[in-house]
Amino acid sequence: MSEVNSSTRDQFLKFNQTNADIFNLDVIHIPRFVAEGKIVPIDPKNDISLLGPVRQVCQRAGTSQFWAVPFNSDVGMLFRRVTDKRADAAPTLKQVMAASVRGPVQFAGQLDTVGSQTDEAFVCNVLEQALAQDDAIIDESGVLSYGLGQWRDALGPLADAIQRKRVVDAAGEDDTTRAFQQDNLRWMRNWPVRYLPLDRAERVKPATAEIRVDRLPIGILGGQSLAVSAAGDHRDEAIRAIHFLTDNPAQKLLTSFGFAPTGVDAYIDADLQAALPHLNLIRYAVEGSRPRPMHANYAEFASRFADHTRRYLHDGEPLTQQFIIDIRAALR
Repeated sequence: MSEVNSSTRDQFLKFNQTNADIFNLDVIHIPRFVAEGKIVPIDPKNDISLLGPVRQVCQRAGTSQFWAVPFNSDVGMLFRRVTDKRADAAPTLKQVMAASVRGPVQFAGQLDTVGSQTDEAFVCNVLEQALAQDDAIIDESGVLSYGLGQWRDALGPLADAIQRKRVVDAAGEDDTTRAFQQDNLRWMRNWPVRYLPLDRAERVKPATAEIRVDRLPIGILGGQSLAVSAAGDHRDEAIRAIHFLTDNPAQKLLTSFGFAPTGVDAYIDADLQAALPHLNLIRYAVEGSRPRPMHANYAEFASRFADHTRRYLHDGEPLTQQFIIDIRAALR
């Protein structure tokens, strides 16, 4: 086994140079691996009821087969520091941004990027911020709006907050978590797997009753899926391994460590629900999530999207029609 402990872009480049039998693909890479003939479809064998959005991004169109079998899911969530359990109601992301502009800095997110290592976290966060203002900016299939005015309106509040330095605009999940902890911030956007260690660490602070995790109005869907290499030498063994690693027992084990499961069985398991009271919130978030554009040229789209929106959000450059031209060209 070869582990690529880096960005999704680095993972893709490494996978392209590796003669492996199984690829653990981020959902955004599946269309490109399909288009380039690097993976073969798999017939499902496990008795697992996948959540709708998870199935949608992995299934081979018009068939019951999968291009890659979901291993774990992921979705953006809103973390909040609770100091008074009786008075602290869960806000929406739109309300958080409005409160951030009016009051002290209380929110941290992956709202900056310093290169390919942090681009993808930035893209996910910007899309979620846009969806919080306008839920039609990207549809249930990951199709983006090409209305320039719509994007300006949807990203305007975020640009205002960043340029007035009313939010912590971190580059990457680790920096976001550090800022949330070091500055005792009230809110943070991050992934579900961050919750368990964060809650344990922050509960020891006298002013913190607990850390809670809530769904965003619409989070961006993530996750990893296992695919069989078209060039692998052990295809039958790879398929059996994938079925083992994605079946219900494996899903429940992953869930116990804080990962978002892919199917219903783990979410309704009584022991997991007792140990992880926030599990239903993760399910609701996954079920209400939106995918990023599922396109073979996603990497080029993400690079152009990040370039335009970073200059708009951080440097105050106008968001022009060239933004629409560039992202449309990448997804043509």
